[in-house]
Amino acid sequence: MTAQGDSFDARLEFGKLARRLRTEADLTPKIAEDELIAAVGGYASVLSKIETARISPKPAHVSWMLARYNPSKADADRLGALADAAALRAKPAVAGVQSREYLTRLRQATRVSMIYNEIPGSLQTFQFAYWTLLKSPLVDAADVEALARDRAERGEWIFRPDGPEVWIVLGEGALDRMDGGPEVCAEEMEHLRAVAVMPKVHFRIVPNSAGAVTGLSNPFTLLHTDPDEWLAYVGHFARSDYEKKDISRYQLVFDNAWEAGVSEEQSRAILEARIADLDQR
Repeated sequence: MTAQGDSFDARLEFGKLARRLRTEADLTPKIAEDELIAAVGGYASVLSKIETARISPKPAHVSWMLARYNPSKADADRLGALADAAALRAKPAVAGVQSREYLTRLRQATRVSMIYNEIPGSLQTFQFAYWTLLKSPLVDAADVEALARDRAERGEWIFRPDGPEVWIVLGEGALDRMDGGPEVCAEEMEHLRAVAVMPKVHFRIVPNSAGAVTGLSNPFTLLHTDPDEWLAYVGHFARSDYEKKDISRYQLVFDNAWEAGVSEEQSRAILEARIADLDQR
C-alpha cells in the first residue's frame, strides 16, 4: 500500500497495523482508548472505529500512537504513509464506494460463503451481467458496460488458485431468471459449472422442491478474514449493509440452506442438464 492507493484499502491496513502495535505495546483496547481520548479528545469507541476501518485516523491520533506505541522506524513510517493515504479521497468509480469497500474486503477474505436466489454479481460473466444490468431501472445505460466489467472482474478476484475457500448456495430459481438469450445463458451456465468444480469451491443448488429456505429470501455473503473475524454483507437495491454482530445467526441460516441443497455432484448434474437444454434451442 502506498499513499496513492485506494483510501479504504489504506484505512483497513492502518487499522490492522495500529491494532498490532497496540497489542505489542501491551495495551488493552479500553486502556488505549481512555488514554487516547484523554490526550487528544474524542468520543468513546473512536479507537475501535479506527482499528476496524470505520473512520480514518486524524493526525493527532497518529501522533499519539507513534508516541505511545513506540514502534520501529519501519512501522512508524508505514503508519504515517497509511494515514496519509487514508485521508485522500478515493478515486471516483462507477461501481461506487460500497463496491470498492466490498472488493477490498473480498481481497482480504480467507473464506467466502454466499447464498442467493439470483445469480450474484461475482458469479456473472460479463455478457450476462451486461444484459442483467441493462434491465435495471436504477442503472444508467451509460454505466452498464463498466458495471458489468466490474462484476466479471470481481469474480476473477475470488475464484483464483490462491484465492479464498468459497461456499456457494444457489436457489434453483436463479437458473430460471436468465437474461440475454440462449447463447448468453448457456455461457453463464458453463461459467457456473466451471466455478463449481474449482478446488477451493463448494457448490450446492437448493431445488425448488425444498420449499421455503430462509437464506434464499434473505441473501447475503459471509466474509472471513484472519485471525478470526467475520463480516456479513447484505446487499439491497437502495443500500448495502455490513453486519459484525450476531454473525452466528448468518452462519446458522447458511448451514441450514447448505443442508437443504442437493449434493455437489447432483448440483453439477442440474447445471449439465440446463446447459444441454439451452444448446438445443
